[in-house]
Formats: sequence, C-alpha cells, structure tokens
Amino acid sequence: MDNQPNDLHPRPGKRPGQKYKSLLVIQYLLKNADDENAVTMNDILSHLAKYGIEADRRSVYRDIHDLMELLNTELQEEDRIPERERMGYEIVFTRRPTKNSSMGGYLVTQRPYEFDELRLLTECVNSARFLSETQARNLRSTISRLCSREQAKLLNTESLVVNRAKTVNKSVIASITTINQAMRHGNQISFKYLSYSFSNMYSQVERRPGAITIVNPFKTLINEGFFYLLTYNGKKVITYRIDRMKEVRELPTPREFEKEFREIVNMENYTRRVFSMFGGQREKVTIRFLDLRLDTVVDQFGTTGVKYEKVDEKHFTVQAEVEISDMFYAWVCGFGRRAKILEPPQVVEGIRNFINKVSSMYEQEPPQTALK
Repeated sequence: MDNQPNDLHPRPGKRPGQKYKSLLVIQYLLKNADDENAVTMNDILSHLAKYGIEADRRSVYRDIHDLMELLNTELQEEDRIPERERMGYEIVFTRRPTKNSSMGGYLVTQRPYEFDELRLLTECVNSARFLSETQARNLRSTISRLCSREQAKLLNTESLVVNRAKTVNKSVIASITTINQAMRHGNQISFKYLSYSFSNMYSQVERRPGAITIVNPFKTLINEGFFYLLTYNGKKVITYRIDRMKEVRELPTPREFEKEFREIVNMENYTRRVFSMFGGQREKVTIRFLDLRLDTVVDQFGTTGVKYEKVDEKHFTVQAEVEISDMFYAWVCGFGRRAKILEPPQVVEGIRNFINKVSSMYEQEPPQTALK
C-alpha cells in the first residue's frame, strides 16, 4: 500500500496543482464567459497563476479542446444522449470582437438554463412572501451561480425587488423540508402556530403559548405569495401558513383520513373555490357580472368545470363551485354594482347579512356625553 501513488503527494517531476488545472479552467470559463463576454487565453493563464499553477498555452488549449469536444461533439445515433441528460453547455471560440474583448476569445453560448429562465426564477423568489429577506437573498445568490458574473450583475439590477411585507420566520425552508418528508412517509406532524403581537411587531409569538398542534398533512400550495399546508381532520380541510409554523416535527404516527381527503379535495380547482385560503361550506353559486369583468372572473375561476353564459349585451353569468366565507363575500362586494349573486337563496341571504353587518359598523353613532 505504501508504494501506491498518493494524490496528496505528487509524483516526482509533477508540478503541484497541475491536477486541478483543468477544473480551474472550466470553472473560470463558466463563471466569466457567456454569449456576449469572452475569455481570452491571457485571462485564463493569469487566473491559473493566482493559484501558483504555471501552464503553457498548449496545455491549456488542450484542456479547452477536450472540454469543447466533450460538450459540443455530435454523437452517433446509437450513442446519442437524450437532450434532458446532456450537460447543457456549449463553448465556442471566436476571433470577432465581443462586448468585453476586441480580440475575441472563448464564449459560453449555451447553458442548462437560459438567462430569461433565471430571471423568471429570481422574480419568483422576490415575490415569495413566505421567504425571509435573508432566505430570498441567499436563493438569489444561488441562482446567480448558474450564469456568468456579468449576467449575475444584470439579474440583480434588472430584477425588481418589490418592497412588500415578508415573513420574519427564518426556519421556513427547514419546515417545508420536514413537511414534505412527512407527506412522503404518510405520517402526521406537530408544530406550534405563530402570530404577531402588539408587544413585539418585529417577531411572531406563539398564538397559544405552549400549545402543540398535531395534523394530517396532505398537500402544500402557494397562493398570493404565501406557502400553505392543507390538512384534514375527518370533518373539514384546514389550511396553515407555513411561515407561521415553528418547531415542525415529523411524528411516527401514520396520518389518518387518506381516502376521505382524496375524495373531497380536487387540487386542480381547489384554489378557484377558496378565497384568500379561507375555506367553508361548498356551494354551487351563480353570479351575474358586467361583461367588462370577464377577464378578472376567468382569472379566478378558470374555464374547466365552470359554466359561463352571456345574458345580454352588457352582462354574463358564471356558475361555479366555491367555498362560502366572508372572504368570498368580500370578493363579490369588491365589484360593487357590477356583480350580483343570483343563487342559491342561502348564499344570497348570506351576502345580504354580510353587507348589513359591515354597514352597521359605519352607522352614525350618537354623540358620547361627557364623562362626569
């Protein structure tokens, strides 16, 4: 064994660091070159010198040529790798001037992700309200590693970070991991639920101090920028905001009501039925709208399993299943006189009561007499 070559102790005559040369060349190309910005041979040699690696141009040419051959070669039909399994990179050499080099150089013209796809991922991170600022910043940094240095600068400058409220819970990603694991195993979870308090508006506190909630987790979904967990207790679906959960634990207890949940919840249209994730009694309702609101209504209900009917030149009706809640009534009221629930009668009565309750809050109260 003592006579075996040891990578930590190069053979006599082998210069230290040479075994890392090819890796450093690849890393430098992928980090600094893209379809507009080129890397020259001098750039690569200077980069290697920073690591104490002396290299001649011929050996670096050979490394790059081998890499280009690996990434760019058209394979024979019987050896062809499916597109999704290929490395997804393409490196080319050009003598034409580029954005950063008048002499041309090596370009990375193709990557596993297009720049516009990375921009979209960055926008999704920015709009995710269930992430803390630190988590969002770390994810943006991770995404930027999938493109060149110059493209990463564009991601950070062109992406609009909307100044909207984000969670202060920094354990969200760990909670999601635990929940997904429990769902894969078919087990229950436990957690403590949080809410804001006027005593400290900058952090969340336990809604019921010391209380541990145990649920049957079935599905997670994102709605209006927040991550929700759908659970079922045998009677109704209960949703929880994951960014308001802490100390999430997977339990050894198998979850219950597996069959019942799958029978009553159709995930394809669940978010169309509920409003702001407030569930309730499911009803098939008919609502009349002004034609001008068709786009907004389709955005909410979609077109599958929903009946649209034109009433006259100005109005249409929609018939859809919804879960009745105050948030549903508030959504309809948001259209003002441009929307009206027509049936069923109990839902018409429900929105009438909702409007009366809200209206009573704004009735003029008699002047208070001075305290004596």
